[in-house]
Amino acid sequence: MISLGVVSVGDTVEFTFKSNYFSAEILRGGLVGNCRMLRANARTSEKILQHTTAFSSLTAWTEACLQDILEEYYTRYSSWKRVTHKESRRSMADLRDSCKLFDKKNEDSLEIHKELIRLQNTIDEMSAYIGKMERGEAVEPHKWTYTNRKYDVSKPEAKFDEKVCLLAQQVACLERTKESIELLSYF
Repeated sequence: MISLGVVSVGDTVEFTFKSNYFSAEILRGGLVGNCRMLRANARTSEKILQHTTAFSSLTAWTEACLQDILEEYYTRYSSWKRVTHKESRRSMADLRDSCKLFDKKNEDSLEIHKELIRLQNTIDEMSAYIGKMERGEAVEPHKWTYTNRKYDVSKPEAKFDEKVCLLAQQVACLERTKESIELLSYF
């Protein structure tokens, strides 16, 4: 992921479990380290797992957080689906799937078409959502498939224009990604 530029050294990965927030930094070589935790109802975060220099996988990191820190041993926690890359607000599973599209060795066009369909569906959903907001229709807060942020547009003090602009930017970003993927299919 680092070599493809999808994530960078110094980026943050994060997840929550039972209202506890965990974060860590992506280190050189794709390692995960500099772990922090904000406990439920706490005001400040704390450094955790300092006995380990770095973790070689997301699974090892999340298991250490859940088992060593929270003493939760019987969880079926899918790290790749639940850990989010903070800078892109996308799950690590989504980013991993995107990387498959750029892997020159991967000749399977099925993955490319699946990603195109997913992106097109997200674009269609966001466009319809923006249209409703522009028309002043009531909309429910929605958590998009690739983002960790929720938009509460039901509150009167919500900044309508700011949310429309942000959603429009996200749609434009998805459309550019779709165009890039379509270009790749010609090669």
